Amino acid sequence: MPPTPTEVLVDHALAVDYAETPAATRDRLRRHVLDLLGVVVGARDVAASSGSVLDATARLAGDGGEATTAAGDRRPAADAALVNGALAHSLDFDDTHRESSLHPGAPVVPAALAVAEREGVDARQFLEAVAAGYDVTCAVGRAVDPDAHYERGFHVTATCGTFGAAVAAGAAAGLDREALLNAVGVAGSQAAGSLQFLDNGAWNKRLHPGLAARRGVEAATLAGAGFEGAADPLAGANGFFRGYSADADPDAVRDVGERSAVEETALKPYPCCRYTHPALDALVDLADEVDPADVTGVTVDLPRPGVRLTGDPIDRKRRPANFVDCQFSMPFGAALALDRGRADLSAFLDAQDDLADPALRALMDATDVVTTDTVADLFPERWAARVVVETDAGRLERTVEVARGEPEDPLDWPAVEAKFDGLLAAADTPDGAAADLADAVRTLGDGGSLADLTRALRATRAATPAAD
Repeated sequence: MPPTPTEVLVDHALAVDYAETPAATRDRLRRHVLDLLGVVVGARDVAASSGSVLDATARLAGDGGEATTAAGDRRPAADAALVNGALAHSLDFDDTHRESSLHPGAPVVPAALAVAEREGVDARQFLEAVAAGYDVTCAVGRAVDPDAHYERGFHVTATCGTFGAAVAAGAAAGLDREALLNAVGVAGSQAAGSLQFLDNGAWNKRLHPGLAARRGVEAATLAGAGFEGAADPLAGANGFFRGYSADADPDAVRDVGERSAVEETALKPYPCCRYTHPALDALVDLADEVDPADVTGVTVDLPRPGVRLTGDPIDRKRRPANFVDCQFSMPFGAALALDRGRADLSAFLDAQDDLADPALRALMDATDVVTTDTVADLFPERWAARVVVETDAGRLERTVEVARGEPEDPLDWPAVEAKFDGLLAAADTPDGAAADLADAVRTLGDGGSLADLTRALRATRAATPAAD
C-alpha cells in the first residue's frame, strides 16, 4: 500500500537537512525570515489592529516566558506564535506562494521560531523546520485546489497554514515520525479560517496566520506528550481534502521532495492582495505617461480569483472605507498608482486620510476589473494582469505576466533590506535595532545563532529592555 499524503509530507519533513540544502535555498530562507520579521515589527506599530492583538494576547497568555514576541517580551510558545503570526499578516505585506495562493511564512516562521526557542535548538534546526513548514503548507494548498477552496469560503493561508505550522513546530521540537504524524492528525481538527472578513474589512484575516501558528504549536506539543492524532487527516474519508474542497487532488503532494517551496515563494513590494501586483507594476510604470485628470477609463484584467477578491462587488471596491478595504480593492490600487505614482507602504498609509479625495474617487469610478482569456489562460502558472488606460490623449496598454518579487523576478538582498529598513523606520524602534536584527538574520545558521536573533527581535521594542 502506498504511503498516505500525510505520511509523504511527514517523511519529507523529517528528511530536510540543512547540511544538504543548496546554498541558494539557505540564502532564500534567510531572506524570507528577514522579510517576515520586518513586517512583524512594522505591523506592531503601524497596523490599527495591533494594539488589540497585543493587549488581548497579554491577558490570555499563561505563565512562563518561553519564546520571544515582537512586543519585546517572552511568552509561552503558543502565545508567542499567535502574536508574531498575527502581526506577520497585519499589513498583508508577507510572502506569497503563487500555485497554492497562500502566505506560507506567516504561520510557519512564528511557529518554528517559538518552539525552536522554547526547546533551545540551534539555528540550523530552526531553518530546517521553516523549510519543512513551507513545503508542507504549499503542498497542501496546491492539493486542496485553492480556487475550489475559496469557492467554499475558506482562507487558504489559515487552513493549510495550520498543517504547515504543525510540521514546522514538530520539526523544531525534534519529534519522531510517529509523533509528527500525530501532530498533523491533531492539526486536521483545527484547520479553520473564513473569508467573511471581506464583507466589512474586518481584522479576522490578520489573525488567521497567528491562530494557525498557535494551533501548530499546540498540535506539536500535544503529540510530543504522547497524544494520538487522527490517521490520514488529509485524504481520509472524512479528511481535510474531502470536507474543504470540491476538486482536491491528494496525489498532488507526492512531488513535495522534488521542489523547494521557499524558492517558489514571492516577496511583496506592495502591502496588498498579491493578485493586484502585476497590475500595480504596470500602472506604476504607466504613471509617468499619464495625467490622472485626463483618464477616462481604466480596465484591469485579472485571474478570476483576483476579481473575486479585489473587484467584486465593483461598487463596494470603488469606495473602500478602511485599510483592509484598500488592500483588497483593485480600483483603489489603480487610483493610487496613477495619482501618486507609487503603491508602497507609505503611499497606502498616507492615502488613508485621503479616501474622499476627488482625484482618487474619480479614478476609482473609472476603473473596471474583469477577467478574460488573456490572463485566465496563464493562470495559475502565471498571475498575470493586463491594464488598459484610456485618456483624452489616447490609449495606453500594458501586460505583466510576472509581478516583481516572484521567483522569476525576485527581490534580491538589497531590495529586501530596503523594504525591511522602511518597515522598521515606520515602527518605534531604538537606534541601531534594525541593523542588529538584520545582521542576526543575515548570518543565521552560518555563524549566527538563534539567541542572537531573538535578542535582537526583543530589542526592537523601545520601551522594553532586551533581557535574556
